[in-house]
Amino acid sequence: MLTVAVRVRRKNLLAVLAAVVLVASGVVLWGKGPAAAPVFLRRRAEAKCQSPSDGAAWLADQGWEVDPEPTGQMEVVVPARFDQIYESYNDIQKAQGFDISRYKGETVTKYTYLVKNYPQEPEGVAANLLVYQGRIIGADLCSLELGGFLKGVG
Repeated sequence: MLTVAVRVRRKNLLAVLAAVVLVASGVVLWGKGPAAAPVFLRRRAEAKCQSPSDGAAWLADQGWEVDPEPTGQMEVVVPARFDQIYESYNDIQKAQGFDISRYKGETVTKYTYLVKNYPQEPEGVAANLLVYQGRIIGADLCSLELGGFLKGVG
């Protein structure tokens, strides 16, 4: 355990208290393990997906309109070592409460759904879900246009 003693003048007390709150917030938000993650992130990361229709229902809960059956389903292997592209992709996943680095080397199921209600692109956006042992471990939206976008579902 680390103990720090600091002499603080009254006028600096507010700044010190603000710093303590920031440090405590950082421990809660970025601590190790799912118990330390904020509740909204844990709920997303705990999403169950036993079937493709479960994935469509989860996407509907996120506000996306898709058909209950995916347009694509395949088995993919999460690389054992991430290159810059996978690191960037995982940053998108971490921002929404997932972390695919925990699944390096594992075979996962990728479901792809066409999104019907994406603003200004009703026919050109796909939603991808990565599922491992009945749980959603990653999700993204991507443009089907050349040079399009890739982002989180939220």
